[in-house]
Amino acid sequence: MSKAICVGYLAKVSASNVNASHTEGNVIVAKKVTLPDGSALPYISGQAIRRMLRDRLQDLGYPLSEPHAEISGQEVKPPVRPWDFIDEDLFGYMDATGGKRRTSPTRVSAAVGLFPFQGDRDLGTRSFEHFQQEVEPEVAQRGGNMFETEIYANLFKGTLLIELDRVGIFPTRETKEKQDRSLPVEERRARMQALLEALNLLWGGGRTARLLSDLSPRFFAYCRLGVKHPVFIEALDAEYEEGKYLLNLNSLCNALEKFTPHRKKTLFGLEAGVFGNEDEILERLSAYGEVLPVHEAITEAKGDVNTLWQSESSV
Repeated sequence: MSKAICVGYLAKVSASNVNASHTEGNVIVAKKVTLPDGSALPYISGQAIRRMLRDRLQDLGYPLSEPHAEISGQEVKPPVRPWDFIDEDLFGYMDATGGKRRTSPTRVSAAVGLFPFQGDRDLGTRSFEHFQQEVEPEVAQRGGNMFETEIYANLFKGTLLIELDRVGIFPTRETKEKQDRSLPVEERRARMQALLEALNLLWGGGRTARLLSDLSPRFFAYCRLGVKHPVFIEALDAEYEEGKYLLNLNSLCNALEKFTPHRKKTLFGLEAGVFGNEDEILERLSAYGEVLPVHEAITEAKGDVNTLWQSESSV
């Protein structure tokens, strides 16, 4: 019986600050995590990734719960109707006023850069001359108020783990209903497929007006599992040589080997021209599952979702 789907992906960012931290003086700081050797990796928070996925689901025509929430001061009361709203189903909610809570069936990791932050900054100005306002002479001389934004060029790894036994299933402890509710199998599958398509269309974050980034996968790994485990979360790594990324296949293949008894379906997506070791990727990963262009792999993964929630013999 299939219990989870794990998706690992690599997204390429050429020059951006997708998810900033606090501001230090006039510098917008990138979010970073420090390694034991003192170097720092930029990252995009799981909360930011979840926000982007929500927004893409809305783009795909799914209404979100947020416009229906009740707000009183700092308190937000969600509608608690996950059968109506895909975001409440897939990403959960907490209604503190009614004591109802749904833990997210979709677990999302932070997207972590694979290469250390190099200290690059983008320089900007806040100019007042177009607003026909007088400014102090020293400000006018330097063209306006200056500010800087930390930016990076990096390859980000991320992971999603979806608990299949909870998508579209709503026990009374999570809702205000007097009996358990569930969605039809066709709707559960449709929501899973929409989540995969949202990842295929992923973009967002802060400063998109001037530092727009495409966060859709350049490498995609899909695994339907008989256990719940984030198989790919520490398995994706890469090196950089002669202008191309080189996917580290040893760590990925080790993870796949480890979970051989639990893998029901495995497939991969590979964007042409991104990785310098494409031939090696095709050769080694073909032993574990089909390797396709990313958009075809996601289409294949959505097709695999159609096998979910049938009899155990068919999954």
